[in-house]
Amino acid sequence: INNMLKDLWTASEKPVFTFEDQVLLHEVVAEVLTQLKGGFAAKQIEVENRIPASLPALNVDRPKFCRLFELLLKDELASLPPGSRVTVSAKLLDGARADQQEVQVQVSDNGPGLPKEALRLVFDPFAVRSDSPMEYGIHLMACYFIVHHHGGRIDAKSEEGQGTTFTLRLPVNPNLAPPLQDESEFLQKVLLSEKLWEKLISSD
Repeated sequence: INNMLKDLWTASEKPVFTFEDQVLLHEVVAEVLTQLKGGFAAKQIEVENRIPASLPALNVDRPKFCRLFELLLKDELASLPPGSRVTVSAKLLDGARADQQEVQVQVSDNGPGLPKEALRLVFDPFAVRSDSPMEYGIHLMACYFIVHHHGGRIDAKSEEGQGTTFTLRLPVNPNLAPPLQDESEFLQKVLLSEKLWEKLISSD
């Protein structure tokens, strides 16, 4: 647990992200889906990439940005039962100035969904996400960090029996996006949650 906390603390520190790479979102998702094709095929999970090619290019740290979608889709692969379906869609949000444009990305599935308590802890690194006791929320916690440092937001909505949807709001150019919150607020949300520490205190 101590090692996990050290890793999370290191990951939460403001990294030297460079947003000089320009990528097309539908191409990034297509590349990740090609990498994970075998795993989804083995579980007979259908994944549909509905991201339009007409979206503007995003300024990102390419390795971390690709890792974001790899981890999100790996989480779907680990938690969904065979025969499920995943849809990845995106749109440009209206109403912002040209230098503050945002893209909204949704990763939705038709799986069993999450109970309310599990949904509240979805970005908790100690939350069990599948039948395996070793499947924790580390992947989703890493997604949270990557999105945050790209100047974006990520949240999840779910209902039991109705599937789960992850919604990401990402600035087209993070270099121009205002900071969402200061680092102390971010660390408090991620690492100092009451539920997380309750689990640590009660652990053997």
